[in-house]
Amino acid sequence: MNTVPTGVKPSGCPHFDAFDPLAPGQVADPFPILAKAREEQPVFYMEKYDLWVVTRRDDVLAIYKDLATYSNGNNHQSLSPKSQAVIDRVGEDWSIPVDGSLNVMDPPEHLPVKRLVMSVFHKALPGMDTWLETKLNGLVDRFVKDGETDLVANFTWPTTVSTVAHLIGAADEETERFNEWAENWFELTGSDKLSPERAEACWMGFIDFEQWAYDLLEARRADPQHDLISKLIEVQQAGGAITDRQIVTNMIGMVAAGTDTTANSIAQMVYMLLTHPDQFQKLREHPELRAPMIEEVLRLRLPIRGVIRTVMRDVELSGVAIPQGAKIYVHLGSANRDASLFEHPETFDMERANAQKHVSFGGFNRACVGAPLARLEMMKALEVLLERLPNLRLAPNHEALRYTESIIVPSLKSLRVQWDA
Repeated sequence: MNTVPTGVKPSGCPHFDAFDPLAPGQVADPFPILAKAREEQPVFYMEKYDLWVVTRRDDVLAIYKDLATYSNGNNHQSLSPKSQAVIDRVGEDWSIPVDGSLNVMDPPEHLPVKRLVMSVFHKALPGMDTWLETKLNGLVDRFVKDGETDLVANFTWPTTVSTVAHLIGAADEETERFNEWAENWFELTGSDKLSPERAEACWMGFIDFEQWAYDLLEARRADPQHDLISKLIEVQQAGGAITDRQIVTNMIGMVAAGTDTTANSIAQMVYMLLTHPDQFQKLREHPELRAPMIEEVLRLRLPIRGVIRTVMRDVELSGVAIPQGAKIYVHLGSANRDASLFEHPETFDMERANAQKHVSFGGFNRACVGAPLARLEMMKALEVLLERLPNLRLAPNHEALRYTESIIVPSLKSLRVQWDA
């Protein structure tokens, strides 16, 4: 873990001891405790994780707006040390390859690369709705006659993995490890509870991930296709300010951030509808409520709990002084339930007028490039499920929601559902 920043004395900092994002019960549902924190101590220090937690929406927006003060760099490194086997393979200095990714870049480099990536990415979106509909129906074809399935394993994960693979030009047989690689990232950067064996497996997986990405880059340079990587190489060769490293690390970011997160969003959408049958029935009768419902799911059940930032100067948030060099845990899930903006914030209301004001995709120049695609995947998944799986419901043997342990992206492990086959 990080060392305590110079000048910080944990005993003298505001604490809120009830909150521990990796404690049993809080991985699945930290929100009752965070509601209390927003009222009593909206900014506090967690000595266990060496993080300052920010819980209110106004403070979160202030952080997203001020990129110079709240740095995204060097905040995506592992909480688990390398084993000797990992060091022997890549050396002591090798780190998780995100340094050229939009996920970690700061000004002034961030905006030019983001504009370039956004331009190429958004040009790839037209026609994706038709492609998605075909892919989603193909997935349903595999299990529709069974009457029951694990929606995470057999629908949401395959949907998002196939979508990212299609965009970057990866072959179907290359996607088998996408799930593993995404989980490697979020486990290494989001949990300090990994066993030495699991940590080593995650490190080794990420080394393979980086090599795969460089191999794909070189393959596309030699034989361009109609995919994002080929288009980024084309822009680079025409003088665009993007390096091989930036292409590779953004490819890695797309695989990790564009699979796990959206798969979780689709699963959470289904879960919320199945546990709110009156609203689900109204949604069937009023298709115009589908888009607002998706925004409400993103507000209430967002896939990314929070993000980490480094404070580049002494600051004050909600009256609490935070020293230069400190790490802050920007809790997006808490901000999305801030009662100063959202009435009855813990309630799922698909007709909520201001649900789209959530911060699930960040904000300002830190807004997620992939947000339009995530929304499209959620919409097309909903349409196909409504059409193909009549009387969709939770399976009687479904378990309480279980998540991987991560303070960044706690991934939903399973969602068993039934329908009238």
